[in-house]
Parts: sequence; C-alpha cells; structure tokens
Amino acid sequence: MKIVLLSGGRSAEREISVQSALFVRSVLERSGHEVVSVEISMYGQWLLDSSAITLNAGHPVWKLFIGETEIDFDLVFPVLHGPWGEDGSIQGLCEIAGWPYAGASVMTSSLAMNKVTTKRLVSSEGIPVIPWKSFSEDSPPSLKELEPLLYPLFVKPARMGSSVGISKVDSPDQLQDALALAFKYDSLILIENGLTNVREIEVALLCESGNVSSSVPGEIIPGLEWYDYTAKYDCDDSKLIIPAQLSDKMSARIRVFAEKVFSLLECSGFARADFLLTQNDEVFFNEINTIPGFTEISMFSKLWEASGKSSSEIINRILAEAMRKYSKP
Repeated sequence: MKIVLLSGGRSAEREISVQSALFVRSVLERSGHEVVSVEISMYGQWLLDSSAITLNAGHPVWKLFIGETEIDFDLVFPVLHGPWGEDGSIQGLCEIAGWPYAGASVMTSSLAMNKVTTKRLVSSEGIPVIPWKSFSEDSPPSLKELEPLLYPLFVKPARMGSSVGISKVDSPDQLQDALALAFKYDSLILIENGLTNVREIEVALLCESGNVSSSVPGEIIPGLEWYDYTAKYDCDDSKLIIPAQLSDKMSARIRVFAEKVFSLLECSGFARADFLLTQNDEVFFNEINTIPGFTEISMFSKLWEASGKSSSEIINRILAEAMRKYSKP
C-alpha cells in the first residue's frame, strides 16, 4: 500500500510525533509499503520534502497535490500526539475527505484525549480510578473544593499527553503555580490524589474485526521523582521492565481492565492503556492513548515484541483494520 504518514503538528508534543514517525516509516518500508512522509508545521502547513501541499476539496474524495502533481495514496497513518492530531481533529478531516485512516475514530479520539470524560466513562463501568476533580479556567478551584483530595496532588491539563503541563503539588502554597502551568495548555484541568509508592503499569492493545488483544504488561520505573516529560524523554535512569514482575493473576486482571477500556471507548486499530498499582495490590486506571509513542524504544513497540509480535506484524494488522473499517458499509 501507499501510505501518507502524518507527523509533526501544532501541539507541544510535535517532537515526539516526529520521532515516532521516523520509526513507523522504517517499519512500513521494511514491510513493503510505500511511504509519503508529510510533516505538519507548527503553523499547520502540510509539507512534503519542504514543499507545500495543496488540497483540492472539489471531488468526492479530496485530493492532495504538490504543484500540479497529484499525490496518490491508499491510506493515512496519523502519528500525531496531542491536540490537532490525537483528539479527533485529523480523524474528522480524513472522514470528510473520504480517506481511510489508521487508528481510532473521531468520537473515540476525542473521548480518550479528554481525561475527564474518560474517567467518568471508565468508572461508570466499575473500573477503579484515582479520586479526582475537574475545573475550568472560568471556575478555578478553591482550597475548600480540594479538601476531599489528599496531598500530594497532581494537576494536569485534561487534554494533553506526554506529561506536558503536569505538576506535582505537595502543599497548598504550590497550587497557584501548578494551576497557571496547566491552564497554559488547556482550559479544562484535572486534579488527582497523588498516590505514593505506586507502580506504573502499561499494556499495549490491538483490535481486528472487533477482537481486542492485549500485550504482556510492562512497568515503568522513573529515573526522577515521578514520570514527567524529562523522565520520559531525557533521563537515562528511567527504565522499562518488560514483562512487569506481576503474579499471573494480577497480570490477567490488568489486561482484562485494559481490554475493557479499549472496548468501552470503541477504540480501533491500536492503543496503550496505563494503570497504577499500589503496594496493597489496588489497580487504578490512569489513561488510554489512542496514538501512543511508537519509536523503537517506546513501551508500545517493546510490549508487543515481548508478546511475540514483530513491529512489521503490528503495523500490518493496524493497516488491515483501517482498510476493513473503511470498506465496511
């Protein structure tokens, strides 16, 4: 197949997107596919080898051009993290344009990107979540409203990833700075109890024809106090333990939760679900990523490798599901 691989974008996560796209491109090409690498600039311009792409919307299926030359392709593979890429925006464009695309639908992308709506849906199905509250920029929290929560707190933009804009708050005097940072990235924020001595467990997911499968769970051991942006992408001391050292019973329980969340949100193609595990063996759902980091060293790739599936097999299954979904009447 000929694949338009979309990366970059206007979000604060664009650099991670570019890294993911380099790996995805290499896997696609090794798997026999032709790749058209399109990078979206910080200003929203679509570029192919530094040349601007134009879009012709005057056809039943919209067309892309470089000058007078049409770009033929079979499918769009978005590797865009954060707003304008993982939140349903690019998926909506693909739907309107009539382009098959890999990954979650418009609705699922939007729901999963919003930590507030996701937690509400997941908790309604009996999957435990950490105690939390949400606030808008127009109605920021007072200290009294936060009294049911226990310090330390984590203050998060509701619709960002890669730990961008997140702060750990150990006392009330740190709250205002944390709110200012979170509201810099989103007008809706989430404030959660900060659990201590917890393990961060992640599960990779795939779906074909409605059948959801999960990888072995893996564990993240942050090289810093907690798994912030620096610990994720710029800390040699952070470690990935794959598979996580869990009992068979606990591993199965977390995988069931992960598959249940995937199905509940009607995810498609691929995703990664993240959990927190306490010393008392309490499991809490944290979030689900519908376009997880997809580099050679990313948890998503390594989890499937440990589960006996190569990156080429994973990519081809994602593409097959995208085409199946597109051809469905």
